[in-house]
Amino acid sequence: VFKSCTDHNGGSIACLQKDVQGLLSLYEDSFLGYYEETLPDEAEAHAKVHLKDVKNYVGTSLGEKVYHALELPLHHRMQRLEARWYIDACIKKEDANYLLLELAILDFNMVQAAHHKDPQHVSRWWKSLGIPSNLSFIRDRLMEYFFWTVGVASEPHFSTFRIGLTKVTALITTIDDVYGVYGSLDDLQLFTEAIERWDIDAVEHLPGYMKFCFWLYTILSTKWSMIH
Repeated sequence: VFKSCTDHNGGSIACLQKDVQGLLSLYEDSFLGYYEETLPDEAEAHAKVHLKDVKNYVGTSLGEKVYHALELPLHHRMQRLEARWYIDACIKKEDANYLLLELAILDFNMVQAAHHKDPQHVSRWWKSLGIPSNLSFIRDRLMEYFFWTVGVASEPHFSTFRIGLTKVTALITTIDDVYGVYGSLDDLQLFTEAIERWDIDAVEHLPGYMKFCFWLYTILSTKWSMIH
């Protein structure tokens, strides 16, 4: 496919240089190449040069699409955010299929409503553990962790996965903050040894916040086993 888009000198064929949509497709496809493949890299370079030349002169709708692609290619973006961008872009098009557009908006709103339920569940779980009150020094970024899981699996039926992965990420960063922000070297050595040996008796010699973290670690291990 990439070879058919170049001439005998390795440059873009003339007809393709005038086909903005074709150049855009070539540019997006070039990011699907395998590691150390040269043809996709060459195709990306050729397409980018010509797209930069035409992005300010083509029609408004296609021009925005070119600018959007050059800013960050499709395969590097979050699917749901990209869907939202395309909805806005299609609304501006005079020849838009409004029936399809209405369906896309309905789908986006339904998925977003499903996403609203997941962080509510995680927030109740987070508060029930008492982490904010027992470990005031840790990062409290549940929405940030959840947003990342939406990028991994946005479909509504992956709710259990998103909730579980958000919980695991929150617990990992909590224990990471104990190591990197708050714990003393002596306490951390005892804590690490207790985890490695799974020695419940050793935990009794740890300060209160370390005992709490050991309890969190047992929860983390259970959650990770469920996801894995």
